Amino acid sequence: MSKILLIDGTYLAYKSYFATLYGNASLQTENGFPTNAIVGFFNTMLALIKQHNVSHLFVAFDSRVKTFRHEMYEQYKGTRAKAPADFHIQLNKIQELLTACNIANENVERYEADDIIAKITKMFQNEHEILIYSADQDLNQLITNNVSIIKKVKNENIILNIDNFMDYYGITPEQVIDYKAIVGDSSDNFKGIEGLGPKSATSLLEKYQTLENIYAHLDDITGKTKEKLINSKENAMRDKYLATLRTDFLTKTIEIQQLSLLNFSLTPDAIEILDSLELNLIKNKLIKLEIN
Repeated sequence: MSKILLIDGTYLAYKSYFATLYGNASLQTENGFPTNAIVGFFNTMLALIKQHNVSHLFVAFDSRVKTFRHEMYEQYKGTRAKAPADFHIQLNKIQELLTACNIANENVERYEADDIIAKITKMFQNEHEILIYSADQDLNQLITNNVSIIKKVKNENIILNIDNFMDYYGITPEQVIDYKAIVGDSSDNFKGIEGLGPKSATSLLEKYQTLENIYAHLDDITGKTKEKLINSKENAMRDKYLATLRTDFLTKTIEIQQLSLLNFSLTPDAIEILDSLELNLIKNKLIKLEIN
């Protein structure tokens, strides 16, 4: 069974950008092109490959245009600040460099990196072990016997899997979207069911399993809880739909061989990009990956 590492590339690039932005060292080329996100991205990616001994790799990126979720809910992620311009130019270089190195990566218009990861997971999870790197809670819905997530808990990375998920969250992976629809999510600008928090959500899901089943048993629920559920039903149902990861779109990645790290090569195009960005340390690390 091969081990596949799926990386949320937009998240990793964003995390890398801000992790190094305010450091003492100026990460840019001699002519002023910023490289802090690029350096952080490739350092982390290479460390993950080595640490988890993966044989296959895929990097997913967010759509460059508004997604179907924005089309359905105009305020989707409306509270998030726009990334600065020097982040986006580095994001483009990251994708260029991955492609030049024959590392499978993709973005699909109108879909998020999470959706692409869900699509790749669905394609290969029955025959391969999958490890996901992202901070997005929505991806928790993908956890199964063969699918785990690298998760940061109290400044250390753990492997969140089917065996320990309930210990951390008190619900099952299948209930992640139901829970989110009830409690809301400020990062996605989901309001949830006003007045119901994590404790109420966990209790309701323990008894009724799904959001739909909660509403099917409204007559069994009394008092303020019932009133709150009725008042926020439309929002809750919409948010569950939006939180559900999609796989009903086409990708250029269709075969497991496309993800193999045996495809990796420090091509002339890759060397040209690395040299233009003055990334000698990253180039040396990639040379070692090629040798291995």
